[in-house]
Amino acid sequence: MPYKLSMLSAVLVTTMTFSGCGSNSGSGSDNNDSSGLDLPDGKTLIFYDAKSSKQYSYDTETERSTQMNVAEKNYDMEGKSGNIFTWFDPTDGTKIDQKIIMFKDTYDYSVDGNVTYDDFHYLGHFHTEDNAQVFAAHSASEFDPDNNASTKKLAALKRLSKTFAERALQKEKILGVLPADKVLCNYFKIEHTEVEEEPEALPYVALTTNGQIYIYGETNETLSSLQAPIQLEGVTECKEDESAIAHYGEEGVLVFSAQTQKLYLVDSHGDDFHQHSTFTISKFLPEGFTPTQMAGIGEGEGDHDHGEEYHEE
Repeated sequence: MPYKLSMLSAVLVTTMTFSGCGSNSGSGSDNNDSSGLDLPDGKTLIFYDAKSSKQYSYDTETERSTQMNVAEKNYDMEGKSGNIFTWFDPTDGTKIDQKIIMFKDTYDYSVDGNVTYDDFHYLGHFHTEDNAQVFAAHSASEFDPDNNASTKKLAALKRLSKTFAERALQKEKILGVLPADKVLCNYFKIEHTEVEEEPEALPYVALTTNGQIYIYGETNETLSSLQAPIQLEGVTECKEDESAIAHYGEEGVLVFSAQTQKLYLVDSHGDDFHQHSTFTISKFLPEGFTPTQMAGIGEGEGDHDHGEEYHEE
């Protein structure tokens, strides 16, 4: 049976693709008031600290954080280690569900596209229950073919393996155009959140080890630079397992840096991509919690002022 974490946000209506979700909803402690922070609405961000194994989620609409390591309510990572990842799952080809996967840190998904149940701790997604959004964290054991895993779960593993094979090709393309004096830290291809008959080619985002962001467009499977690089404010070093790039609509991304303990909203809204906003982690997550990783589900299409940049004091 999956573990669950009850969420208040009603903006992440996703289709439940796995059977066996239980009925117990988890609860957690709320963070101090973060009203007025103005993070984009429509996102649920999950933060993980690989050093302490602590996990917190943050709902940008309710502006509340929730402790995720709650025994028998959600998947408890206490004493475990891993790497968190957001998966845009095409399900049956008619809908794309955003899911959160906590891989074991022994699995190198940057080079290995063959995912088995033994490669991750849990796979989580949202569904609606009693007019509220519930995060169901499915334990990896549910995907074990020797433990009567359903055909739907086994099919999900095949789709996940295909995703990482495609991701490896994306990395090769980026490395082929990245300046020779730059080292790739992390990368993300902005994705469509709905299946489209003739999908528009969306940009690639490459984050280098010195905190610069390169934006690439794709034509006939070839990448080319769209603009000058962007230097993230205060970021001078970057490691893949201490950074993250999350979806923000189809015009930008949220970038997490463990070095600065900040989020950076990088968007374009019809113009060149630029660092639009910065958000300090300690202002919306519990005191003393210093995450090393982040993943995010949701559109992130909330209104924010495009007329001027926002920088925290």
